[in-house]
Amino acid sequence: MNSFTRGAMAAAFGVIAASPALAHISYNGRDFGSFSGLSAASVTIANQAVTGNYGWADGTDADWGDSHAVRAFRFHLDNTAIVTIDVKANAGATATSIGGLLPAFSVYQGLAHVGAAQGSGGADYDTSLASNAYKATLPGGGAALEGLFKAVDDWKIGNNDLSIPLSMFTFKGYAADGTQINLGGVNPAVGGDGMKDGKVSGSFLLGAGDYSLFIGGADYASQLTVAHGAYGMSATLSVAAVPEPQTFALMLAGLGALAGLQRRRSRRG
Repeated sequence: MNSFTRGAMAAAFGVIAASPALAHISYNGRDFGSFSGLSAASVTIANQAVTGNYGWADGTDADWGDSHAVRAFRFHLDNTAIVTIDVKANAGATATSIGGLLPAFSVYQGLAHVGAAQGSGGADYDTSLASNAYKATLPGGGAALEGLFKAVDDWKIGNNDLSIPLSMFTFKGYAADGTQINLGGVNPAVGGDGMKDGKVSGSFLLGAGDYSLFIGGADYASQLTVAHGAYGMSATLSVAAVPEPQTFALMLAGLGALAGLQRRRSRRG
């Protein structure tokens, strides 16, 4: 997004940006819980919304993205497991949300600062003292960055306590609705599922640990529009035990074939 557009959006949405609920990374009401990973389990969180339809896609370009435009969820695994995530647009998710979201998500190992880990600095956000200190170490002092969110790479962010380490998100995988057309084509390595239908799904083999899931919109061009509604969504996280080696090998082969098909569909789009 260019500087003129950023300025116009900032003026139009200054009140929203100042809202504590939107300005910091929080998992309030968005904790899927803890799973043993040894048995099947599934949890759905349906009453959520994300501001704008572009936040995830904007995190795929060279100036990264604003973490305010994606919504954070969390979960924990006691053991290695297969985790499947399904996200779909849900116009009635909240009293004020609308439909039309083209969902996309990324999975990371690691959590934002929560609870005692916050120290005296509160929750993480893009322009906190620690985040700004980190950006100052980047080329150009980070002046060209829209935020610290990276949709398909590791990233980090901090709060207002300079004495504690930045929160680190280690990228594990992603899934996006649609094709290179709605994704903006800004990162040729990033593709969609080939079907712009308001829903997206992905499965990942994840080890024991704490994880963050960031969900946002996959319509890159919509960041240029003035009106950014609260797009409703629902997310389901399903956990399954890792199967026996022979079965697991067949499953991986099937997932690889499906990923190849999705990439071909995305290129045709």
